[in-house]
Amino acid sequence: MDIWDIPAQDRAVEVLRGAALRDDIGHAWAFVGPPDVGQQQAARALAAQANDAVGDPTLTGRFMRAAHPAYREFTPVGVFHRKEDVHGLWLEAANSTVKEGRVKVLRIVAADRMNDNAANAFLKALEEPPPGTVWILDLTDPEELPDTLLSRCRVVTFSPWTREQLHELATSLGLAGDDAELVVRAAMGSPSTVRNLADPDVLADYRLHRSWLVRVREDGPGFALRASKALKDEIARRKKAVEAQGEAELEALTELYGDTPPKPVIKDLEERYKRLGRAEQTETVQHALDHVVSWCRDALVVGGGGQPTAVRNVDAWPQLVEQAETVSAGALMDICDSALHTRESIEVNVSWNLAIEAFILGAHARSLQA
Repeated sequence: MDIWDIPAQDRAVEVLRGAALRDDIGHAWAFVGPPDVGQQQAARALAAQANDAVGDPTLTGRFMRAAHPAYREFTPVGVFHRKEDVHGLWLEAANSTVKEGRVKVLRIVAADRMNDNAANAFLKALEEPPPGTVWILDLTDPEELPDTLLSRCRVVTFSPWTREQLHELATSLGLAGDDAELVVRAAMGSPSTVRNLADPDVLADYRLHRSWLVRVREDGPGFALRASKALKDEIARRKKAVEAQGEAELEALTELYGDTPPKPVIKDLEERYKRLGRAEQTETVQHALDHVVSWCRDALVVGGGGQPTAVRNVDAWPQLVEQAETVSAGALMDICDSALHTRESIEVNVSWNLAIEAFILGAHARSLQA
């Protein structure tokens, strides 16, 4: 496997690989582009190249699985990276001594989701970078990151996948017909979204979320409780999937090391999947609300005379037409605003199930006033 074979990212690969081969990596990079279009592989490949691991399959494999002590990844738990994450995890990793490798590469996933306190705490690390440490900041929206941070990074742009590339991926995963078209449109250029929605259960969940407005009009307010119960079951299923993924990753690392991996590697793996498990509840609920917003957006497009080529949920065109005819544009916009407000409220320890039930009941009342 060529670790630099990253679809749709030829320019980014050229820049990063060239910098590593010239031993000109610097101390900080900003990977700017849609999430999950190759940033993870690029960061791990850069770490492997910088540490002279390329050519050694076992060593390279450890980097590409994020199981080498010279490479770490940090993801937000919830909507923001916080100050305690910077002090308790990032700076501790940056200032630690590793016994293997000569360059530490530390990747901050969704770095544009630092809150102000986190950004201020992190600034000093960029102003006075520890020797032999390279930061990689993943950014969807550079404007969300303070200029004081961005100006200290070398910027490389990552591109969304084309529809043709996404269709090819969807087909390779067994999707066809309406399912393939829906998944490609919902992915918005993200291959990881295609891979996620290729799971029949996940695709069924997506279709259930987007149907909330239709179902609550048909079934009445009682549907809010059923939707909340279904979401609870979905969260439990997804947490189990994260646990299974962590167990599979540990087995793969055991094979890679030929023995039990070192304790620091196991600890890092366990902590990573604990964070993923904790984040799963919030992310699942927020994704459900995102799917409702996508549905409302499509209904507004249809109500404005848009054609099937302009909507994401094209497989449900008749239902979109009916929604646009029965719910006013003003009500749909109000429901979107309510979904986004509910999404934010879940970040501040609001009971998610009560918040979802209140949202669906409110959406029902708004739709009946149309």
